[in-house]
Amino acid sequence: MLPDEVFEGGILVIQVHGLRAKWVLAHDGRQPAILDDATVVIDGSTIAAILSPDQPQPPLMRDLGESLLMPGLINAHSHCVSGPLFRGVMEDRQYESQGQLIDRVMIPLGEIVTELCDEDDIRKIAALGQLEVLKSGTTMIIDMPRAGHDGFGLAVREIGLRAYVHPFLASPTGASWAWNDGADSGVEHVLATFHRWHARFDQGSSGRVRVGLGPLAPNHCTPSLLRGIARTRDAMNAAVTVHLAQSPEEIALITDRFGMSSVVYLDRLGLLQPGLIAAHCVFASPEDLRLMAARGVAVAHCPLAYARLGTLAARSRFTAEGVTALIGTDAHAHDLLADVRLASINSKYDSKRQGAANAWELITAVTEGAAEVIGRDDLGRIAPGAQADLVAYRLDGAHVQPVHDPVTTLVWNGSGRDTGFVMVAGEVLVEDGRFTRFREQDIIAAGSATIGRAWARAVERNIIERRR
Repeated sequence: MLPDEVFEGGILVIQVHGLRAKWVLAHDGRQPAILDDATVVIDGSTIAAILSPDQPQPPLMRDLGESLLMPGLINAHSHCVSGPLFRGVMEDRQYESQGQLIDRVMIPLGEIVTELCDEDDIRKIAALGQLEVLKSGTTMIIDMPRAGHDGFGLAVREIGLRAYVHPFLASPTGASWAWNDGADSGVEHVLATFHRWHARFDQGSSGRVRVGLGPLAPNHCTPSLLRGIARTRDAMNAAVTVHLAQSPEEIALITDRFGMSSVVYLDRLGLLQPGLIAAHCVFASPEDLRLMAARGVAVAHCPLAYARLGTLAARSRFTAEGVTALIGTDAHAHDLLADVRLASINSKYDSKRQGAANAWELITAVTEGAAEVIGRDDLGRIAPGAQADLVAYRLDGAHVQPVHDPVTTLVWNGSGRDTGFVMVAGEVLVEDGRFTRFREQDIIAAGSATIGRAWARAVERNIIERRR
């Protein structure tokens, strides 16, 4: 430990320190730009200054070498419990549709975890998923855990990520789908989930953890529940994220019941507002997308989740209609750079334009762009006064050298495994590629053992296949 580092409440915090890197992606007041051999000065939890090589340097420095130092990535849609839970048990299997996968595998697997695992078990699984997130260069997640998986909140404290947490809110079986308000008498019971999580885990505007509302999907939320969510949002100034237009089955159910699309359904019930992040939207019509654009709703685009199922999800469909498109990993591998690269590939293929969804546009989407959607101008950028949420990607390997444009090189040739350094709110969480708070192997072993028990039960119930 260097003399400028102190432990505050068990957290390693840099007091005043300079971070030098060969390339720094800093904000010049108008847009991000690369600065060569620059130094980012950290004071506590914030960025104090960006210095050129010819300016006086702080007396205590960390030289990150041939790395790209940039704002930490913001994952707009993740499921950190489901990521490791689903790993290797869903790939290469044939499903008739996304809806079949959700109903026959994803939901039942989650139910098994809820059935078998106590709060500490959930913490172990969530910690494994969050460790993967952190070590791939993501400093903030917008995650949707299950309603009863409170252990997720404990894991966030343990791992140290910045997190906006939106526990699932869904109407129970047998709830009334009548359109009139108050028809579903169980709304307050469902909303109690949000209030419990908020009271227990929300750290306020200055903290790393915020708790928002997470309506599961239109086909899981009655009109009464969605109205209740809108009222709670307004009363508590709470953020909202939702799965939307994620399967043909969802759209068919809402159309059959109400004669409108899923997007219009949310709009009529007061959910489509600026700040709403709608995950997926792969099956939204052009008219739906134009409505979302008019309402200021952002999409969390997760291309890899759909590519695994043979569905082309193209970011260019959203941006062509004026919709802000962020990027997430959904419930699969949490290396956000993999989804960034596929977002570019799919957009080029879909639009037939080689220049579509270029590397700089997409890196902006997972940094400054995501921060703007959630109303945080102190995140997603390297600028004086911003939070010190930073990642350094090593660009010294054979797979990335030589480097002409470090941003383009990172997107097209790099990966999360090139992460060498991660800082959240001034705390060093990854140093020389290793997690600093606890032994990584202990987290990996505990999470893997817990998931193994769930997999064994899932095999017994024919939810997943027995290993060959």
